[in-house]
Amino acid sequence: MSVIRVEPRGGRDFDVEAAEETSPGVPGLSFSFRVTVDDAVLAASGTDVGDEPGMIALVRASFEYLLAREPAGAILPEFELSTIGRYFPTYPADLANRVPR
Repeated sequence: MSVIRVEPRGGRDFDVEAAEETSPGVPGLSFSFRVTVDDAVLAASGTDVGDEPGMIALVRASFEYLLAREPAGAILPEFELSTIGRYFPTYPADLANRVPR
């Protein structure tokens, strides 16, 4: 299980920290990322660009999706969220079901 922390950097940019738990409540390795919420992902999720809590939820859901498929150390350190779809083609469709509207 991973703990995901998302912090806004301004606009559509976010810092994300994913910390793996070695056992419940015991932190393991921590990884940092910089991500941008781009137009394609906003449209696919139905999230408004001015909705910061919605974009935070979108980033968190995207990392939950990624971490269910690969270890945090395999994720690019900086990317736009639409990049996920290049590696995992089901991402846009799955994202629509994961983000609250």
